[in-house]
Amino acid sequence: MRQFKCLMPKVISFGPGKARELARSVAGKKILVMGDPGVKSSGAVRAALDAIGADAAAVREFWDIVAEPTEQQITDIVAAVDMPGLDAIVAVGGGSAMDTAKFVSVMAQGGPSMEDLFAGRFSGKRKASLIMVPTTAGSGSEATPNSIALRPKLNLKVGVVCEEFMADQVILDPELLVGLPPNVTAATGLDALCHALECYVSNKANPVSDMFAMESMRLTFKSLRTAVADGADIEARGETQLAAFYGGVCIACSGTNAVHALSYPLGGRYRIPHGVSNAVLLAPVFAYNKDACVEKLAMVADLAARASGTSLGGMNDSDKADYLVDYLARLAQDLKIPASLEELGIGPEDLDLLVDAAFEVKRLLDNNPKPLSKDDIRVIYTGILTRRS
Repeated sequence: MRQFKCLMPKVISFGPGKARELARSVAGKKILVMGDPGVKSSGAVRAALDAIGADAAAVREFWDIVAEPTEQQITDIVAAVDMPGLDAIVAVGGGSAMDTAKFVSVMAQGGPSMEDLFAGRFSGKRKASLIMVPTTAGSGSEATPNSIALRPKLNLKVGVVCEEFMADQVILDPELLVGLPPNVTAATGLDALCHALECYVSNKANPVSDMFAMESMRLTFKSLRTAVADGADIEARGETQLAAFYGGVCIACSGTNAVHALSYPLGGRYRIPHGVSNAVLLAPVFAYNKDACVEKLAMVADLAARASGTSLGGMNDSDKADYLVDYLARLAQDLKIPASLEELGIGPEDLDLLVDAAFEVKRLLDNNPKPLSKDDIRVIYTGILTRRS
């Protein structure tokens, strides 16, 4: 019998317009609202923030979170926003905004340093509650106790897992995703797919993570193409948002593995957006993993086929797994994801650095259903060095 533990946010609200109800949660409290400049300039959450300002005791806004922040940038943000008596932090934005807010929530008001968190030297409690309002459908950070920061001295993104990073409240409002550019919708949606599929085959997979993973993938297969093609389709937006949230739940219950392990050096050294680097690696890694998880991949293939109006009747599990790997490659191509490292500015001279860095991401590689040696990692990277005709 496999043992497992699953953390979940305390309150989850989903539906168009739910962000406008945020004021009820912060009435009479001292609030810090955090996000990135793009969210502020879009005006998507302005009505909700105006309502917060009317009901909260005090509100401070910080809109300078950068994409893929470094550990020093996060430390600087803590110094800039820290204040006594802070009751709640509201994180509005994508994965970087939410991850940064998690770090701030435990570091503020006399909490640990980044170095402490990377070393696992924090066992206390955060003082402020944490409210997550995602404006993309990809990272699933709103549902996880994980946060990622770039460590330039390692040329690597490094994840920290801390139970105090788990949100008290998550607000999923698909109206906030309307107008998200197609390229961002595609990359974040494929990021969510990576989370669900990796967690589904993870060595830590369990009945709870499997349940959320299958529903996350079903929703992605059904709605991602529509959300990319028509950013105003509120139904598709809502389904991709739920898929991302469910993918986050999977991470909290199970864990990602080789796709993310090989992706981290791409983001850490070359600052490639996380969703893009995952999407480039998704099909190649699962081509490698296939023989270690054929039955599960066959079940996912059936989901993908049904979403495409196709039947895989008569196929054995191995053929279905092959179908899925091809489907993942075609999906990334159709959504205009780069098909090679070359297109991302990475050449053969970088291979040694990539292989060495990926091989050190043991926390994730240990979750992979099939062991990877340095030679295996090199083969995967080499296979996507240049675009195939």
